[in-house]
Amino acid sequence: MNIKTDVAVIVPRKDQAAQTIWKQLNEQSLFKETNETFDKNPVYSYEKLPNQIKIIHSNKDGVESNHLDSKIEAKLYIFASRHRAASGTPALLIHPTGNWSKITLAGREYELSFTSSWVLKNGLRKLQEKQELYNLEEFKVDLEVTHHGPTELETPLVFMELGSSEEYWEHEKGATAVGEAILETAVGFINQTNYSGQSYIGFGGNHYAYRFHKHIMENPDISISHIAPKHALDAITPKMVQEAFTKTIENPVGAFIDKKGARSEQRRIITEIVEGLGKECILI
Repeated sequence: MNIKTDVAVIVPRKDQAAQTIWKQLNEQSLFKETNETFDKNPVYSYEKLPNQIKIIHSNKDGVESNHLDSKIEAKLYIFASRHRAASGTPALLIHPTGNWSKITLAGREYELSFTSSWVLKNGLRKLQEKQELYNLEEFKVDLEVTHHGPTELETPLVFMELGSSEEYWEHEKGATAVGEAILETAVGFINQTNYSGQSYIGFGGNHYAYRFHKHIMENPDISISHIAPKHALDAITPKMVQEAFTKTIENPVGAFIDKKGARSEQRRIITEIVEGLGKECILI
């Protein structure tokens, strides 16, 4: 029998940060163990919305959890996840998944996941709120570009992450911030009726999509889903651009290009592809 829910929060058992996030949430007595199981692990339901938000513990790492759709019927997956960076900078992050060309970490090459620009924007906003609430001044809040797996799921998804080293994967306040942001994003997704804003795809810039992050925070009616960084633009194909549009559930109206984060030739090619799809292209 399949597990049915609106939002499934995925907690990979191999993921130290995800386990800390779950521990902090579970200590708040917000969840109840159900008689359902996934990967032989008990499934938990959120007591305020028991049939609409469930916690699923996966035996596979998050980037490799392509088996979820076989047992779960959901409208959205939110993955609790670690973030690793050489800098070790403490961080709270959100991003969609996919590989613009070669595989970055799991998933299939030239394949993007389904995602939601609304969830990405509101999840980012919730991370910002929690960073301020818990006085996590040393933590950066970042929107990352599209990268890594899973790519094969039919259910829209985002990753919400605690970074960026083992020390911070066990940071209780940081984990509480991400856990509460996940939960509040899930509730918001369930409660939203019609998406009235405008959704876009992003092209250019570096891995931490500063210009796009700033733009959506300053413009209440605008959200961004898949983002291809500057280093991915030389290999970009019309098929991948189209996939970024078709795999965003809000049906994006166009694309933003980071004018300082893309060369003139890259900007020209992206504009040509996007306008060829009947969408608008805007430099920001």
